[in-house]
Amino acid sequence: MTRTLLRGLAFAAVWILVIGFSATIYSQSLTQRVTGKVVDQVTHQPLAGVSIIVLEIDPLMGTVTDDDGSFSLDAVPVGRHQLQCSYVGYQTFTTEGLVITSAKAVQVDIELSEGVDLASIEVVASGFANAPVNNLAMVSARSFTVEETERIAASVNDMGRMALSYPGVQQGGDDTENDIIIRGNSSFGILWRLEGIDIPNPNHFARPGTSGGGITIFSAQLLSRSDFYTGGMPAEYGNALSGAFDIHFKHGNLQDREYRIKTGLLGLDFATEGPLSKDRSSYVVNYRYSTLGLLNKLGFHLVGERVSNDFQDLSFNLYRESEDKKKQWTLFGMGGLSLEHYTPVANPADRQPGIANEWEDRRQGSNMAALGSTYTHLLNEKSYIKGVVALMGSAIFRMYDTLNLEDVRYRYNTENYNDNRLSTAWTYSLQMNERWSLKSGLIGHLIFYRFFNETNPRSSVTDITEKQRLVNLDGGGATYTTQAYTQANMQINSRWSMLGGIHLLYLGHNSTIGIDPRFSTRYRFNPDHYVSLAIGKHSQMLPLAAYFYQDTTGLQPNANLPMIHSNHLILSHTYITRSHLKFNTEVYLQQLRKVPVKPDASSDYWMLNEQSNFPQFPVVSTGKGMNYGVDIAIEKFFTNQVYFLFNGSWFNASYNAFNGDTHPSRFASRWVSALTLGREVAFRNGNTLQFGGRYLFNGGFRYTPYDPALSDQQNTYVPLAGASWEGQVPAYKRMDARIAYRFNRLRYSGIISLDIQNVLSTKNISSVGYDAVRNELYYRQYPGGDFIPVLSYQVDF
Repeated sequence: MTRTLLRGLAFAAVWILVIGFSATIYSQSLTQRVTGKVVDQVTHQPLAGVSIIVLEIDPLMGTVTDDDGSFSLDAVPVGRHQLQCSYVGYQTFTTEGLVITSAKAVQVDIELSEGVDLASIEVVASGFANAPVNNLAMVSARSFTVEETERIAASVNDMGRMALSYPGVQQGGDDTENDIIIRGNSSFGILWRLEGIDIPNPNHFARPGTSGGGITIFSAQLLSRSDFYTGGMPAEYGNALSGAFDIHFKHGNLQDREYRIKTGLLGLDFATEGPLSKDRSSYVVNYRYSTLGLLNKLGFHLVGERVSNDFQDLSFNLYRESEDKKKQWTLFGMGGLSLEHYTPVANPADRQPGIANEWEDRRQGSNMAALGSTYTHLLNEKSYIKGVVALMGSAIFRMYDTLNLEDVRYRYNTENYNDNRLSTAWTYSLQMNERWSLKSGLIGHLIFYRFFNETNPRSSVTDITEKQRLVNLDGGGATYTTQAYTQANMQINSRWSMLGGIHLLYLGHNSTIGIDPRFSTRYRFNPDHYVSLAIGKHSQMLPLAAYFYQDTTGLQPNANLPMIHSNHLILSHTYITRSHLKFNTEVYLQQLRKVPVKPDASSDYWMLNEQSNFPQFPVVSTGKGMNYGVDIAIEKFFTNQVYFLFNGSWFNASYNAFNGDTHPSRFASRWVSALTLGREVAFRNGNTLQFGGRYLFNGGFRYTPYDPALSDQQNTYVPLAGASWEGQVPAYKRMDARIAYRFNRLRYSGIISLDIQNVLSTKNISSVGYDAVRNELYYRQYPGGDFIPVLSYQVDF
């Protein structure tokens, strides 16, 4: 069956379903209940008497919060609606469009920030829909919702893929991976935080030394409004050089039990939520089993024609509130299993000499889990304390074989990285007066590790049965990290605010410490027009396994390496118009210090050029780097059934190797741009037809040219001396598309969607390989070089 026929069938299936559903019209009007709670953003105290109205509904629909800060709107028409929350002395906040369906009640938790009333001059700023949940974030931060991970074309509920639409963000690997690069920094520098505690890499098919993988373990059904940072983080975030995801789980429905089933080409999801006891406790749980086998059988190879992938994951959150509403407990968890198998070309006679991956049989995968409990206590009207205790772990494994003409196996690489942790985090927040607020905290991890890395070099083997065993890692033990921070926010006057803080990070293994002062300030010309400045130091320990590399004598020369440091300077300008357009420009400078480099005058090695993994040879921390650039973004919030986000980034990223020579870094693509847009067409009873698209246009990735003479002599790729990362492949271009139909019935609702990655089948370059027979480099294209459709059907009841 040809690709053209498959395209036609895919589109035809969707359109037939769309036409069929839209032809069915109910005479009765469908409505749904919207509930929620409004609290003070700093103290978490419930706010009574907050006005809640549904915008653009005639007649006017609204309510006010009760003494517990709770509200309920019982007959909101299905469709997309915005809620506006206003309260005397607080910033007015407007939600982004909430999708109201007939089968699933909507629960919205809202935090309002105080306005300023000094010397009888009241300034109440407007809170915009994607303002960060953390009110202390002044630059390079935005919030996102689960609905945003769904509606952005080809995001498939993966926040890493969604983030490609944001300023300064580009993909870190090929299209099969969700690693992201922020402002030219390595993917290694991104922090993942869940419910207030730092967690291991939460992605299936994770790799050592990186923060991404193949697809997220997070279930979209559990996500609440969360934050994404691209730099200049407040002092509460540590052990991260470039950015952070701060993820929050939602609470389950406190009144009704609900179910969701989703099936499609990627697999099957099942979710349920509901009350455990009336009004005070709830649960929400999601299980997903997925395989790419169905896509492969249809001829769409996301990873490769000879690659099989399987993964499954489970996420849950249990919630309980005390009778006096002053205490809250949650029990949350997430975990995922994944396995990927690369097979060689089946017939040895068809394997091309010099093309290594045609002769290889590789198995690799990762497992990850986190189980934790939170406790929040409102101490008084001005303060609260929150504690988190969690058990977590990750395991990454690789087993690589190569075969000869008789299919005799030779194991040339074995890796196992096991990291298990007992962790805790505590936060204290205090609103001292109308000018001052304070937030302090402690974070601790007790780490139990076991690492093994063995290679058997193939280049020096003449007999496939011969082995030259080289053990780079072999050992286990325990260590710990502690973090402490404090930060104070001051409202100087009606227009000017400042935030100052410090973060301390200590690694017990080698007694290294990072002391990171942070400062940011904002000046408002009016509620929707302001400039912000942030400056601060950010430290991060190396991937833990990097400290335990051992040489042939059994010594560990990298055991005492210090932390990497990055100094951030960011100047931001934001202007929001009355027509819901947001203009944002950020100019930034980052100085990287104490980056591991190879102590060899002829070497250009710099650890942050690693796409994954870590140095397996002695290094010293004398490397330096610099990133600078500008991000420009124009965004229309989702109003009047239309949204768009256009951004362009121009930047430079360079480094100094051990010999002092300056080179572009691996991720210095020079520019990144993205246009993301969408349109909804509304029918009766809230049924909608959704169109979405995204176009990515980035500078091509970099590579190091080869030395033809030495490569030919040694029969393997030899980099050209002094030309580290000077090569650059052609620009990356990709168009994604989405079409979806959302329908509502009296007892159920659902959505049929088709996401297409690379709808124009653009032949982008995935990597550069070396052909030993021809003694030349060649470009590898993404598997299939074609579009990837993801068709799914979801029903709620």
